[in-house]
Amino acid sequence: MSKIEVFYDIISPYSFLALELIEKQGLKAKHEIILTPVVLGSLLQSTGNPGPAGIEIKRGEALRDCCMQAQLQGVKLMGPPSHPFNNLTLLRFINCIEDLDERYKVAIALNRACWSESKDLSTDEHIQSVLKDLGMMKAEWEDIYLFIKENKGRQVLKQATARALELKVFGVPTFRIDDEINFWGSDRFDLINDYIEKPEYYRFDAYKRMLNIESGM
Repeated sequence: MSKIEVFYDIISPYSFLALELIEKQGLKAKHEIILTPVVLGSLLQSTGNPGPAGIEIKRGEALRDCCMQAQLQGVKLMGPPSHPFNNLTLLRFINCIEDLDERYKVAIALNRACWSESKDLSTDEHIQSVLKDLGMMKAEWEDIYLFIKENKGRQVLKQATARALELKVFGVPTFRIDDEINFWGSDRFDLINDYIEKPEYYRFDAYKRMLNIESGM
C-alpha cells in the first residue's frame, strides 16, 4: 500500500475528473488516499503560469479535452452553474475536516454535486443545502462559517497551498506518491499504478541528464 496525496481545487474540471477516476478505479481500497484542497489561482500566480483559462484559445480546447476524457471514462460531466465561481469557502471547509476518511467522502460527494449535477457550491448556504440533500449534514456543520472560523480554515488553506508550492506542485490535480515524487494530470493513472508496482524501473539517468543540458540558444 502506498500513500497518495492528491492536491486539487474544485474549480478545475481536471480535478473533478481525477477524483471520479480515483473512485472508479477503487484506489481508496488499495492505498492511503489523502485529499488536500489548494488554491489553484495561487499556484498559478506563484509559478508564473496563466493556466488554460488564462489563454482563450487554450481554454476551449482544454474544456473539450476534459469532456472527451470524461466521456471515454464513463464519467458524467455537466459543469457547475457558473465558472469560475467563489470556491474558497468550499476549499476551507474540506480542509477543516480532520478525519481523512470523512474528508474523502464529503469531498467526493461535493465534487460530484458540482460537476456532475451542476449544483451551486459558492456560498455557505449552498454547501449546507447540498450536504442536507446528500444526507451528509452533521450538527457541527449547520453553521459552515462558524465551523471554518473555529478550525482556522483560512489559515489552514493558506498553509496547504504554501506546502504544495514547497513540494513543487504547480497545477492540479497533482498526485504525490509516498512523499517522494509528483505526477500531474488526471490522465496519469496508468503511469502512477505502474510506478507504484515497480518504482525501480523508473529510476534512470536520462532525467538528470536532460534537466542539466545547457541551452543551445
